[in-house]
Amino acid sequence: MKTMSTAPALSKNVAEIAQIVGGQAEGDTAQVLAGVAGLADAGPQDISFLGNMKYLAAAASTRAGCVLLPVSARQVACAAKARIFVEDPQYAFSQVLALIESQRPKPAPVLDPKAHIHYQARLGVGVSVGAFTVVERGALVGEGTEISAQCYIGENVRIGRRCLIYPQVTIRDNCIVGDRCILHPGVVVGADGFGFSTDRKTGQHRKIPQIGNVVIEDDVEIGANSTIDRGTVGSTSIAAGTKIDNLVQIGHNCRIGRGCILVAQAGIAGSTAVGDRVILGGQVGVAGHLRIGDGAQIAAQSGIMSDVDKGQVLFGSPARPHREAFKLQALYGRLPEMHAALKDIRRKLGLVDKGSSQTPEV
Repeated sequence: MKTMSTAPALSKNVAEIAQIVGGQAEGDTAQVLAGVAGLADAGPQDISFLGNMKYLAAAASTRAGCVLLPVSARQVACAAKARIFVEDPQYAFSQVLALIESQRPKPAPVLDPKAHIHYQARLGVGVSVGAFTVVERGALVGEGTEISAQCYIGENVRIGRRCLIYPQVTIRDNCIVGDRCILHPGVVVGADGFGFSTDRKTGQHRKIPQIGNVVIEDDVEIGANSTIDRGTVGSTSIAAGTKIDNLVQIGHNCRIGRGCILVAQAGIAGSTAVGDRVILGGQVGVAGHLRIGDGAQIAAQSGIMSDVDKGQVLFGSPARPHREAFKLQALYGRLPEMHAALKDIRRKLGLVDKGSSQTPEV
């Protein structure tokens, strides 16, 4: 069942869309498309895409007016009246979505009277600040940035141009956010790092002051309820173009490289350096004071306990090269059978351990 959409109408014909996405159109290229939808939900005026060959059956039965297909899939059965062949259907579909989004009316910038903006804060041209948001002394907000309701912008914070700060985001004192960054609801930038010194005599945990900051470079997106702790001294840093999913924890003094992908519930302990273009799958845990090389890929739920070389693909806990880890994973399921066979062999050879009538059960 197709759900209601509040998105603006697309109002482009197939030929125009093909030109926008740099693809080659076939079929009824004059038909005008009004919306977007998944293969199973699309109607005759919608455009959809085939981004995974798992959905060939859906493409063969879709009611979509047009489907974006990979150039390698020209022989694939597709029920749409028109097809556009592109190198990357998912990216092409995102271009169509961006076209629709660009048609949304943009409200005029407003400083809500219920916001508290310190008289020594500086706001650029076209900045919006929502109700019950606090902008403290010395904060600097770049032109065109939108700060939603109920946010907290601490003293001497610097936020770049054309950022989107969604509701209930906290950016604490002295932290820096670059241009065109997106911070989703509940993000906390600059909370104290988890630093304590334990008294050997009393066992008491004494807090180590966290006097550093966080530096987030341009074009970074941070998902809902993710947290980036400030450095103990110096900075915790997120380099340009990195994308962080929901519920990610980045510890104090970590350095995250350019163009990384950190998937939901990944956690990185303090003072770890992550290279450029690294991918951490969901629920990956990384110990502190490690180095992860450029281009490394860590599969979901893996545990990283030692340095990772450039380009390595790892899986498991502790993480191993992924091919080796998958082989071990396959063997785990056979352990009871193998254990029973070993017991039988030991019994036949009279090799039962002294003091034990049988080999311990698994």
